Amino acid sequence: MRDLGQKASSSSSDIAGFISVSIAAPVTNICAILALFAPLFGRFLALVHGLHVGRPEHLAAFRTTGEPALLTEAMQKYPEDPQVDFEAAIRKEASPEERRQWLDAFKQSAPENALGNYLSALNCFKAGQTDQAVQELVAASGKQQFQDYSLERVQADEEAYRAAGSSMAEAKVLATSHLLLPQLAQMRDLGKNMLELANSYGQSGDESSRRLILQMAANLGRRYGEASPGETLIAQLVGINVERTALNGMDPNSPYDTNGQTVQNRLDQLAQQKAAFKALSLLAEPLWETMSEQDWISYHSRSTIFGEEPAMRWLVGKHGQK
Repeated sequence: MRDLGQKASSSSSDIAGFISVSIAAPVTNICAILALFAPLFGRFLALVHGLHVGRPEHLAAFRTTGEPALLTEAMQKYPEDPQVDFEAAIRKEASPEERRQWLDAFKQSAPENALGNYLSALNCFKAGQTDQAVQELVAASGKQQFQDYSLERVQADEEAYRAAGSSMAEAKVLATSHLLLPQLAQMRDLGKNMLELANSYGQSGDESSRRLILQMAANLGRRYGEASPGETLIAQLVGINVERTALNGMDPNSPYDTNGQTVQNRLDQLAQQKAAFKALSLLAEPLWETMSEQDWISYHSRSTIFGEEPAMRWLVGKHGQK
C-alpha cells in the first residue's frame, strides 16, 4: 500500500507543515492521479451518460473527472437541490451574477442551513454591499444548522471511484484526497471581512456593533472548529484561526460564556488545541506508508463516523511508537 500512503501523506504534510491558514487544497498531485485513473474516469463517464442516474451521481462524476458539463447538466436537471446549488455557488469560474443566482437558490433550497447566509454575506462584502452582508450575518447567527456537505460529497465520490473500478481502499483515499474544499477559503475570507467591519465600527465609536460583529465571527469559527462526523483537520484549523482572530479583538478579561470562562481562557484553549493538532499530525506522518488496505479502510471509516482528528488518534494509537 505504499502508493496509497504517498497519496495521503501529502495532505497530512500540509497540516504538519502547518498552514497558517492559507488554504491550499490538501490534495496530492492531482495531475498524477488523473493520469493514473484516466481509464477509470472514462468508464465512469460512460456509466453516467449511458444510464439513468440521479443528482449524487452527476455531482460525483463532476468532482472526480473535473468535467464542467456534468455540473451544468446537474444544474439544469436539479436546480432546487441544495447540494447542486452549493456546488454551483462555490465553483471558481462562476461569474458574480451566476454566483448571486445560485447563492439565492441555495438559501431557498436549504433555508435552515446557515452556510448559505455566510456565503451570501461574503458575496455582499465583495460587492461593497455592507448593509446586506450584515443582514446575512444576522440571519446566519439565528440558525443552528451548519452543513457544507463534505461528508456527503466524500461518500458519493467514493462510490464513483468504486463504480469506475477502484478497490475499496483506493476509493476511500482518492475520495478524500481529491475533494476540493473552496468553501474553507471563503469562510477564512469572510472572517477577515468581519474583522475589518468590526474595526470600522470601532473607529466610528460604535462599540456595541464592534463587539457584536466580533462575536458573530467567533461563532463562525466555532462552526468549523469543533470536531464532527466527516470533519477534516484542515477545516477545524480554519475554524480555530477564524475564532482566534475574532477573540484577539476582544477584551481578554471579558466573559466568554456563562460558565465563568474568559476570552483569554478560550484563547489558551485554542492555542493548546492547535499545538495538539500539530503534534498529532507529526506523529501520524511516518505511518501513512506503512498502512495496509484494511488499515486505510478502517481509518477512513472512522474519519467518516467521528472526524479526521479521532481517526488520526486511532492510527497513532495502533501503529505509533508505544
